[in-house]
Amino acid sequence: MAGNDPQRPSGAPSAGNGAPQERPVREAPRPAVDRLVTGVLVAHGPARLRNEPNGAPSYFITVATDRGERTLWGREIQRALADSRTKPKPGDPIGVRENGIDPMTFIQRERDDRGKVISEKRADTPRPHWIIEKREFFNERAAAAKVFRDERASRHEAVRNQPALHSFYMALDSANKVAARIRDPASRRWFLALTREALALTIERGEPPPKPPPKTLGAQAQLTRDDEGPTR
Repeated sequence: MAGNDPQRPSGAPSAGNGAPQERPVREAPRPAVDRLVTGVLVAHGPARLRNEPNGAPSYFITVATDRGERTLWGREIQRALADSRTKPKPGDPIGVRENGIDPMTFIQRERDDRGKVISEKRADTPRPHWIIEKREFFNERAAAAKVFRDERASRHEAVRNQPALHSFYMALDSANKVAARIRDPASRRWFLALTREALALTIERGEPPPKPPPKTLGAQAQLTRDDEGPTR
C-alpha cells in the first residue's frame, strides 16, 4: 500500500381487423451513468480528508488520468481495494467506479382473490459504493454486458466465453417465469426489457448478480394486471 502524499491534488467524484391493439412497449429507463475514473494507479493510503489538518480520517486513491492526476476520497476505498478481484498495484492501469448509493429494491405485493393489493413489503439489497479493479476487468465486463443485452446472441456461446454470465442468465430465466404470468403483452415485454437492462447494468458495473429475498420472484408475478401498466 502506498503512503499518503500531502502534495497530491484532491478531487471529488463528484389494424382494422377487430383484434385488440397492443400498447407500445416503453423503453426500460437507464439510470445516470455511474462515475468511472480510468488511468494509472499512482498511490493510495489513509489520510486526513483532503489533507486538511482537522479533516476527518479518510482514505485516498490517486489516479493519473489523460487529464492529469485525480485523487478520490472515501473511507470505503480501502475496503474496495482489499476486496478487489484483480488486486491492482501502483503502475497498473485501473478503473475506479463510484456506484450510486441507492440499493436495488425488490417489492413483494400480496393480493386478495380479486387482485387488490392488501399488503406490500420492500426489501433493499445494498450495492457496493466503490469498485476498484484493473482496467481489463471493466473492459471484459463492458463486453459481457453488450452480449447479454443482445437477445439474438447465443446463450451457449456467451457463457462459454464469459462463464460469469451464467448466473445472470439464470436470473433472466426466473424473470421469464414471472413474465409468463403477466397477461398484458406490452407489460410483459416491458418487464423483461427492464429486467434484462438492470442485469446488464449490474454486469457493466462489475457487481455480482442480485440475490432477491425468498418468494420475491413469485410476488413479482403480481406486478401487473390486464388493466394496469408496468409498475415502477
